[in-house]
Amino acid sequence: MRLRAASFSLVLAGALAGCASADTGRPDATSSPPPPSEQSQIYSAALHQLILVDNPFATAPTQVGAVYIVDGPASRSAEMSTVVDGPAFDTDLKNEIAAQSADLPPVEFTADPQQYADPARQGLTGVTDDGVIVGLSPTRRQDDGTVHLGAGLWCGLDCGLGLTYVLDRVDGQWTVTGTTGPVAIS
Repeated sequence: MRLRAASFSLVLAGALAGCASADTGRPDATSSPPPPSEQSQIYSAALHQLILVDNPFATAPTQVGAVYIVDGPASRSAEMSTVVDGPAFDTDLKNEIAAQSADLPPVEFTADPQQYADPARQGLTGVTDDGVIVGLSPTRRQDDGTVHLGAGLWCGLDCGLGLTYVLDRVDGQWTVTGTTGPVAIS
């Protein structure tokens, strides 16, 4: 009888151990999602600065209604040229930027930003939904650990901004700490 009870105990223990280690395919409630990539954090910090602080209409009575980001690096963004000259951003990067931009007007990536532009209209009304078209350049790491990122915003015939942000890690977060080079304002 003891042998039978011992055998049963071993089988039961093995079954319980197997159940405990089985992957159910469900996310573990105690695990958190991975942090966003460094690249998305840099782009998001620059985007927030561009839309909420430096945008010529950031404090206008009519706030920005939509943000249309050109889908891919636009190396001349600092010169207000929001023309993509690199491959499209990958889906994970776009999802991370969008997730970190929940406090901004709706963000949409577009392969054809001209579909939202109406150059005949002026001011903030030059883009669909009182929006802005944004171009972001590839990031350029500097020897001092900072990152330079060209950013351009177009919101109509007489509404635009282009500059190069300097970003640095401050308290573990990528933060715009200044600009470098010329600034273009329309």
